[in-house]
Amino acid sequence: MGLAPAAGENAEPAAALKSEDAAEAWFEDVTPRTGIDFVHVSGTSAEKPFPASNGSGVGALDYDLDGRYDLLFLTGTPFPLDPARREPANGFYRNRGQWRFEDASALSGLDHSGFSAGVAVGDYDSDGFPDVYVACYGPNVLFHNQGDGTYQALPGAGAEDPRWATSAAMLDYDEDGLLDLYVCNYGQWTWETNPFCGDRVRNVRIYCSPLSIPPEPDVLLRNQGDGTFADVTASAGLAARAGRAQGVLATDLNDDGRIDLYVSNDMHANSLFLNQGGGTFRDASESSGVAYDFEGQRQAGMGVAAGDTNGDGLPELLVTNFLDEHNAFYENLGGGLFNDVAAARGLAADSRPWVGWGTCLEDLDLDGWLDLLVTNGHLDDNLHLLGQTTPYASPPLLWRNLRGRFLRVGPSGGTYFQRTHVGRGLAAVDLDNDGDQDVVISHQDAGPAVLRNRRLEMRDTPRADLSAGDQPAGNHPPSPGPASLVVRLIGTRANRDGIGARLTLSAFGNTAPGVAPADPGRSLVRQVIGGGSYLSASDRRQVFAVLPGEQRLTLVVQWPGGGQTRLEDLQAGQSYVLVEPSYSSSLPLRISYPLESPR
Repeated sequence: MGLAPAAGENAEPAAALKSEDAAEAWFEDVTPRTGIDFVHVSGTSAEKPFPASNGSGVGALDYDLDGRYDLLFLTGTPFPLDPARREPANGFYRNRGQWRFEDASALSGLDHSGFSAGVAVGDYDSDGFPDVYVACYGPNVLFHNQGDGTYQALPGAGAEDPRWATSAAMLDYDEDGLLDLYVCNYGQWTWETNPFCGDRVRNVRIYCSPLSIPPEPDVLLRNQGDGTFADVTASAGLAARAGRAQGVLATDLNDDGRIDLYVSNDMHANSLFLNQGGGTFRDASESSGVAYDFEGQRQAGMGVAAGDTNGDGLPELLVTNFLDEHNAFYENLGGGLFNDVAAARGLAADSRPWVGWGTCLEDLDLDGWLDLLVTNGHLDDNLHLLGQTTPYASPPLLWRNLRGRFLRVGPSGGTYFQRTHVGRGLAAVDLDNDGDQDVVISHQDAGPAVLRNRRLEMRDTPRADLSAGDQPAGNHPPSPGPASLVVRLIGTRANRDGIGARLTLSAFGNTAPGVAPADPGRSLVRQVIGGGSYLSASDRRQVFAVLPGEQRLTLVVQWPGGGQTRLEDLQAGQSYVLVEPSYSSSLPLRISYPLESPR
């Protein structure tokens, strides 16, 4: 049965709850049919090496530009590390269509065998092909896409920071058109100094507290434009804070047109760095309201997500946290100020029993409102030996956004959400090009999950944000199902991936018989974000919901660096590739093709 919200937190009408439980499944677990046989290795052992507890991520990218997004799965490796060990290795799977993938790990050259944690994807040299950065315990690795289906590791590029790295993000912080790298570093830990934590009398060892590990500062690497990177952390104003960083995202958080940085830290205050221009940042962590939760406590920040969840055009921030902590939800008040309203928006109580990791804010049901998905899983699988009942495997959590408030989705999420897992990384990506976001989740010491979004298939499904009297009429011609419009940006003056761009889709509706009237003048604001989630890289194509009756669609793109273009008469059911014009007064090159039918 579906989980009712906690009293006083998300008291939605009973009709809405009933609608959720009666709906068809949002997601189908299609992992068995994909042919993906990758199995993650955490590197855990009886000695409980700390990096093994945090897992590894997953990256989504179209490495060969065939229009289908491929998947890179990262893995750990046993401790102590052995440079001569060739297995386990990262797995790369090429998308062949029809939900079939083929193992291209060795062929691509992405089968790195060190301890891999996080991944960032972006075209750092602007040659049109996505490059890959793998953050490791040990030297990080920058892989250059050769354009022929293979990657080459570049150990001399200045990006191989040897410290214990977690997540990473690509961004153009200085607006020179080249993607730079922000790398999260966790802490100072070695196999030789790994302490015993747990119960010596019963000889039960568990992972130590993060507080046992001194933090390491993060690093900002500037793209020099010649294939190399330079450490500019200090000169950019980012060297003062060190906080066992785990998640990072790059987006404009104070609406000044510049890309900012938000970092979630483990048992440290989270960090917000506002871009001042001129290649420098201002530390606004304490003054902005995003460093602590609503009780003024620091949390075990892990995954991060950003997006406009209430329709005011400003992005909110979501941070996943540890057991007995709630996932923090910072509502954007404007002017660089935020407020943790997780309890008021229906997100606190459901998240407290679990350890949260990867996450996304995406319009998963295509109703125009960003929904939330979080994958969960504990650190230790032996707590029962200490008399604790905390489970190792945990249920993933899915919330539907009801006009700015969130309702936990029950069994209608699908069979994957009715089982428990030891989740870590999460990437949102449209794997079948049908115009909705599918989800890929990595697990500890197990294979991943590939979840197909089914919402585009559904017809006559009651909408939980409408009362019974406002539902589309039944026993008549079927009401139109959800539709979408997809946009991919290619920068020319701006960075090639368009990271930092702001897109506004305005939709004007014509009321049609038998459907709910569309909101007049409705606008959706999305940003192309660098980083996000936990140790993972998601699809950067922007998916816009088109509601029944909406026919006149206008898109305004604010490119990084200040250029703006406007496109009118766009059509639902189409995927658009927009190439930034050389001059702001001209129109971008527009290429469109129909979305594929969901199947």
